[in-house]
Amino acid sequence: MRAMRIMTLALAAALAAGGPALTAWAQEFPTKPIELVLPFGPGGSHDLTARALASVAHQYLGQPLLVVLKPGGGGAVGSQYVARAKPDGYTIMLGGSGPNTIFALVQKAPTGPDRFASVARINYSPGVFAVRAEAPWKTLREAVDWMRKNPGKFNFANTGPWGAGDLPMRMLAKAAGVDYNNIPHDGGGPALLAVLGGHADAAFLFTAQLLPQLGAGKMRALAVTDVKRHRDLPQVPTLREEGLDVVFNMWRSVLAPKGTPPPVLEKLETAFRKISEDKSFQALIQQLGDEIQFLGGKEFEATWRQEWDEVARVVAGTQK
Repeated sequence: MRAMRIMTLALAAALAAGGPALTAWAQEFPTKPIELVLPFGPGGSHDLTARALASVAHQYLGQPLLVVLKPGGGGAVGSQYVARAKPDGYTIMLGGSGPNTIFALVQKAPTGPDRFASVARINYSPGVFAVRAEAPWKTLREAVDWMRKNPGKFNFANTGPWGAGDLPMRMLAKAAGVDYNNIPHDGGGPALLAVLGGHADAAFLFTAQLLPQLGAGKMRALAVTDVKRHRDLPQVPTLREEGLDVVFNMWRSVLAPKGTPPPVLEKLETAFRKISEDKSFQALIQQLGDEIQFLGGKEFEATWRQEWDEVARVVAGTQK
């Protein structure tokens, strides 16, 4: 920790002085492989995004991008590892709204925007409010009306407390003024099975999980959490179209330790912008059902802080 702090102060001092050594070092960056830390285990959308980035990164960074898994603590272990790393650009992270907004607020973990330098947002996953095909509700408005008439009786299968499939329902309930029965499940798979089996009435799921069930006629999608309709579900309205001012997408962004020199951040941002425009990378992300929407570091940080404030209000008002 002391050595890292000394290095951080030295870099900051050199930058403030317009140090030629720093300029030369930044121009040469990167001269060795870069670690992309993933704060989750293998197999999920985060992991697949990281490996899609790594598959084409060498062309644009000039060095390999090595995916390093550091799961644990809802993403806190990997996040704190990167926050404490040397701010030299060689240890970065694929962060997300789960570990770096929701978990940070709920658990008061030091993994929020004040701990990182934003490089770029890469992609995001909209959620889909879905019920089984035999459910009596054909639209979200019908489901919300039923909840109003039957407070506390609508059984919602969340994907884990305060996770990607829980927060949107809390936001929906707050916006609609309804109460419901919030049933925790360990991930999207169990939540989906609970709805299919009739043990729950609805869940918020990602399209990659949901599309096969929609195609088989087993589930019905009622609304999406994005500001626009999903390309694979053009007939499904947004929550806003259904009269509820709710937007929440699970983003994935490249983050660096606080204190990383601006010239290094600029190089990383430029490289990841080019990666996001790579056709093979785009094809891999589309297979996940995700949307690619690149934002540079400054623009992303502004949206992150806005999201932080919005989620903080939800957490303060709906924890239960």
